[in-house]
Amino acid sequence: MKRQILTIITIVLLTTTVFGQGKTLIGIVPFKTAGTNERSYYGSPSPNEYQSAIQDAVADAFIKTKRFSLVEREKMDQLKSEKNLQKGEDFIDGSVIEQSKSLGAQYVVLGNISKAKVEQKQSYVPYLGSSTTYVAEVAFSVRVVDVTTGEIIASNSFDKTSKGKNAFEDALKEIKPQIEKFIKDNFKIVASIASIEEKNSAGDATKVLISGGTSTGVKENNEFKVYEVSELLVDGKKLIRKKTIGKIIVSKVEDENFSLCTVKEGGAEISKKVEAGAKIKCEITNE
Repeated sequence: MKRQILTIITIVLLTTTVFGQGKTLIGIVPFKTAGTNERSYYGSPSPNEYQSAIQDAVADAFIKTKRFSLVEREKMDQLKSEKNLQKGEDFIDGSVIEQSKSLGAQYVVLGNISKAKVEQKQSYVPYLGSSTTYVAEVAFSVRVVDVTTGEIIASNSFDKTSKGKNAFEDALKEIKPQIEKFIKDNFKIVASIASIEEKNSAGDATKVLISGGTSTGVKENNEFKVYEVSELLVDGKKLIRKKTIGKIIVSKVEDENFSLCTVKEGGAEISKKVEAGAKIKCEITNE
């Protein structure tokens, strides 16, 4: 019975996406570290603590966008032991992606930490004597992989040097906005048109209801481009075409699931395509 329940939950998670009310399920694989396993100085945090802090910062950034749900960290941490049993990064990554897929993840985040340390630096100031300054260096890269295709759909590197008593924490704090921007740039809010709410005398759509609200971070005055999605076969390969047909702006966020939008461009085409049952999506263009 428990196995049946878990299977049902997994199926539900696999069919949940950022389109509409649902959120994309993403797994964050324990980040890899390079360099020494020794502490930066006596009493400083261990490399594992630095690794955990960086990974937490990335996880927090994904959650903050309201577009993702995370696979439980305990389940992702179990993949670490599997990784250590194998040799060869390509094989390891492929194995981790497959295991993440079995957990219901649609994407996995792979991270590589090249620097994570805090050093004590002594300096001498005349008449005041010596003083200690803490200098933190943080540098890491992330890759987001689609578990269905195995393709890297987004990647970036982040680095920061900071000084002071809380140098490491300050460095991470300054990197967080960069991580959030990276996520927003690569994972746009996408919604569907739930209904046409108003038309003008010519039958053009003037107001539409979209399936995106507070649960996915939609706000008043957000603009969305409206496009038709079609699949084309080119040289034996299926390609997705997104043809823009209009523009809408959020006039009222009704609740966690829906927002009312005013049509700014393409009212006639939007009305025509929606009524014809075409596959229409709305992608945010400003945040």
